[in-house]
Amino acid sequence: MSNPPRMDVDASIAGEPARNQAHKNVPNLHTAPNKKPAVKKSAQPKKKFFLSSLQTILLVCALLLSTYSYVQLDTLSAEKGNTGENAPEMLVRTEGRIADSICTEGGAEIYLGNDLNSNGYLDEEEVTSSTKVCHGKEGLSGPQGAPGVATPPLSSLLEIEHLDVGNLTCANGGILIHSGIDTDENDQLEVIERTSSDAVCDGLIGSNGANGQSGINGDTGTQGAPALVEQHQPSPAVCISGIILRFGVDDGLGDGFEFDGILHEDEVRSSIQICSSPLLYGPISDFASGMADGLSPNCDAMVWMVEQQRLLSAGVNGIDGCELWVSEGTDASTQLLLDINPTGDALPGLYLGLISVQTPYGERVFFDADDGVNGRQLWVSDATLSGTSSVDDSGDSISVSSSSKAVIWAQGVAVKSSDDALMWSDGQTIENVFEHPSFTQIQQQSLANETLGITTFATEMLFSNSTHLWFSAKSDSNIEPHLLTLDAHFESWNLHPTGASQPNSPMILENGIVVAADGLNGRQLVRLFEQGSHTWLTNLQHQGTGNPTTHVAEHLGIHQIGEILVFDALTSGVDPQVWAHNLTSGNTQIMSTSIVAPGDWAGGIVHQERVWFDCVAPNVAHEICSTDGTVGGTHVETDLRAGMASSNVLGFASYQEHLFVLASGQVDGGESGSSLWHIRDGEQPSLAYDPWPWASNNSASGTYGELLLTEHHLIFVSHDGVRGHEIHAWSHGERTGDWLIWPSSA
Repeated sequence: MSNPPRMDVDASIAGEPARNQAHKNVPNLHTAPNKKPAVKKSAQPKKKFFLSSLQTILLVCALLLSTYSYVQLDTLSAEKGNTGENAPEMLVRTEGRIADSICTEGGAEIYLGNDLNSNGYLDEEEVTSSTKVCHGKEGLSGPQGAPGVATPPLSSLLEIEHLDVGNLTCANGGILIHSGIDTDENDQLEVIERTSSDAVCDGLIGSNGANGQSGINGDTGTQGAPALVEQHQPSPAVCISGIILRFGVDDGLGDGFEFDGILHEDEVRSSIQICSSPLLYGPISDFASGMADGLSPNCDAMVWMVEQQRLLSAGVNGIDGCELWVSEGTDASTQLLLDINPTGDALPGLYLGLISVQTPYGERVFFDADDGVNGRQLWVSDATLSGTSSVDDSGDSISVSSSSKAVIWAQGVAVKSSDDALMWSDGQTIENVFEHPSFTQIQQQSLANETLGITTFATEMLFSNSTHLWFSAKSDSNIEPHLLTLDAHFESWNLHPTGASQPNSPMILENGIVVAADGLNGRQLVRLFEQGSHTWLTNLQHQGTGNPTTHVAEHLGIHQIGEILVFDALTSGVDPQVWAHNLTSGNTQIMSTSIVAPGDWAGGIVHQERVWFDCVAPNVAHEICSTDGTVGGTHVETDLRAGMASSNVLGFASYQEHLFVLASGQVDGGESGSSLWHIRDGEQPSLAYDPWPWASNNSASGTYGELLLTEHHLIFVSHDGVRGHEIHAWSHGERTGDWLIWPSSA
């Protein structure tokens, strides 16, 4: 198969727009009965003035019902137990409603019930009551009046007032929700503009639990904790005007502190997010003004910082070269953070990418950059100008080259440096990984003795979880796998006694990992156990020659579904195929003889107990396939561009039951170009966001960079026909039902 449409690493970063490719005239995308592809809708007619007030009142009523369930926690029937534990907690679940016979304009449904199975989720059988909140319907046209001056519609507003403990309205504190119409159009809800005010009070301290039945005298039940309600402003990158209400119990769950009157993250049981307008989407950068590209193959690294709520990225503006930029997720907030290389291109993240890490000092992003003086080194940033610098420890730094790798480990990063050393840093300290600060002097001396035979750290594998660091290194002239843990445990393997095993494509399994490696029978899957043992899992051979396989897990990688490992292997012809290995039975089997080149462009992702990947198949060309690890459960999922027109799948992201894909498709016979698509189980794919929506144009999404999923957005590089290749953000909350969208126009 041909390689993905990417330029080599040494290509110029000068911003030229990608060449548009002519698309074929092909049939419409097939859709399910009674379903229409998601296309851009025309503007909705203006709502009547009184309907907006009615919508607001309905919403407030729904919120009050939700909160009421929390403040009544102490009225739940107590269940007797061995230690007097509390009864099942009350949960709230909200779901968006599409237009139907009940809510003709769509809306939301709010479910209440007890968490009987204590799984933290309100299952269908646990729902005891529900409330429907419908969007208002457009009223009938009235008689024509005399000509007048056209005025824009007025906006309805919500305002939250916090109530302290001891006030007359809520003795235990809470919030007061004011609603009204912004008659003076100053975007503030004045007292005279309020049409309703509803209190949401924190709950009283619950009564003692029932005595337990263990032994002769039962244990006294624990004191019930008060319910709390907390209000937040949404991220301006997602919702311009809205509120987030979080419901919880002040019981000290997780890292919280009980009875302190503060709703900590782990104490939150449910939340409702409301926006007065559709969630935001569109370009959030214009590094290089006009049609010039702000990102390119050498300048396209980016990362979302969860704690800081910032996007750090590489970008080129045509003046300062490829440098480091920062954004809050909006176009107006995107700015140059630091011109690292005043005389050239710093190319941040060229080899290591941008890696967000929770360090002892807070969230930090590690990346490689060239300042034009000291060569390419490891850098760190907290998204501020003063907090962005090369990592320096008393004059020591970490050099980086094209053979370097980096991975999160031990509240920092482990880096294979350009001089073949394996180093660690938390942004302030630099140490050899075998001299990590958590190791004692005795442990460090022991590791020094155990690693004497290691001369060079290779590039095949550098992989970790929170405590274990797996890497490949040259030992006794052969490249073999090794393991270092945070308790200073070290292991080495000799998988290929007469050669180098060159392990790669690692995947975490219980008590170890599985990798593709060379052995006496060619390249196979092998399981490495933390204690130092290993087991070869497969014995694949090339069907044409009978020789052992040499290409395994190179594109799709290795993915786990229960006891089944799904991977790609080249055993016939010129293209790899999909294979599966059952860890329980030991059986290895090809999944399809017709589906080839799995993961060639986009790799694969586990979603809804299936592995999804790009593929090539008869009659559909390059499309999306999936497998559950069985022959019968392996098939083509889409035909986004009907017939033999390829969809050019470039990236996947999974969020709950929703799968998002960067690919080319068709809507009503028109070509979407490479855009963002949405797939949900049992439904036909729909176009989520086309940055360049006009006919016969190609937004070329995903040509540079990756598809980045955050708690709010999907972020990727795209072309909108005006700005060239820039960063775009699309808020997924509407599609996934995380937000209630409440129009603010009357």
